[in-house]
Amino acid sequence: MKASRFKAAGLNCIEVTPDDTTGRDLPLFICMHGRGDRAASYVDLAPIISEDGIRFVFPDAPLPVPGAYYEWFRIDNPNRVVAAKDARAMVTKLITELREKYQTPANRVILGGFSQGGMMAFEVGLRYPEKLAGLAVMSGMLLANVPLDTQPVRFTHYYEQDQDLKAALEETARRQTPIFIAHGTYDAVLPVAGGRSAHKLLKDAGVNVEYYEFPGQHEISLEELVELKQFLTKIMSNTTN
Repeated sequence: MKASRFKAAGLNCIEVTPDDTTGRDLPLFICMHGRGDRAASYVDLAPIISEDGIRFVFPDAPLPVPGAYYEWFRIDNPNRVVAAKDARAMVTKLITELREKYQTPANRVILGGFSQGGMMAFEVGLRYPEKLAGLAVMSGMLLANVPLDTQPVRFTHYYEQDQDLKAALEETARRQTPIFIAHGTYDAVLPVAGGRSAHKLLKDAGVNVEYYEFPGQHEISLEELVELKQFLTKIMSNTTN
C-alpha cells in the first residue's frame, strides 16, 4: 500500500491506498483518531483491515494538545455536543470534499473513529444529509446536548432529554445505515457502559447495529479489527455506484 499527505476541509490528512488504483472505484473509509493522538498513529491499521479493497483517509483533528498531538474538541465544556460543534461542521465538510475529490457517492463512504474520533463519527454520521455506507465506532459513545456528569456517567438519564439525538436515531433507522460498535470490557478511560448504552439506544430505535465487546481496555484490539473487517466486507458487498 502507498501513503500520501494532503489537506482537505482545513485538516491535514493521510491517504492510504492499494499500490495500483488505476481505473478502480474504491470505497472510502474516513477514520478519526482519539484525543491526544494523530493520524499517523493509525496508518498501520489500513493493511490489517483491507490490503487491496478500500481507500483510507486519516485526518488530524483541528485542535493541538501538547506533544504534537490533537483533539477534536476540548473537554473542559461539560456539554460535549456544544464543544464538538465546530469539529462536526469540519468533518461534514471533509466528507463532502473527499467525495468530490475521489468522485465517491455517499453510499460508498464509511465514517469511523476511535474514542473521541468515534464520538465524532456518531455526531456527523447520524446527521449527514445522505445515507452513508456505514459507521464504525471503536471505544466511543453517543453525545447528548446536555451537560455530561462524569462522576459517574448515568447514561440513561444523560440521553433522555435530547430530542435532536432522538430525531437523528429515527432518521438513521429509516435509512437503515449499518453501524458497528466495539468496546473493551475493562476500559478505564471510557467505560464499556458507553458502548453498551449506545448499542441499546440504537437497537431500541430500530437502527441496523452490530456490537462487539472484547476483553481489553481503551485500545484497538486485533480481535475487533477482524470483526470490523468482516463488517466492512459485508456492507460494501451490498453497495453499488
